[in-house]
Amino acid sequence: MCPVCWISGFIAALFGGSLIAVVNHPISWILSLMLISYGVYKFYEAKQRGKKMSFDTKSKNKKTIFRFVQGVVVGSFVTIIVFYSLTYKEHERMHDLLEKHGIEKHEH
Repeated sequence: MCPVCWISGFIAALFGGSLIAVVNHPISWILSLMLISYGVYKFYEAKQRGKKMSFDTKSKNKKTIFRFVQGVVVGSFVTIIVFYSLTYKEHERMHDLLEKHGIEKHEH
């Protein structure tokens, strides 16, 4: 598997999926589908290039891809922790305000 093709395909599919989840407009849907299609094509291209590689090269490439995925997971957790710590007090304040006015009954 070609790590550059795989990583660029993963990023394109990630951006395409994020765009389709966040923006609700037909133009963004088209852009999202184009990005996801490009990502699928890059995955296919990575698989085709991987068929021509030696076993040693494939194992090195799998390790590179695994390290990239580890970085994405760790970065996601760090981002979640940072944003949660920055917005926790405001989140609680809004729930208390809604409960005070009888708009929402929220139990944690």
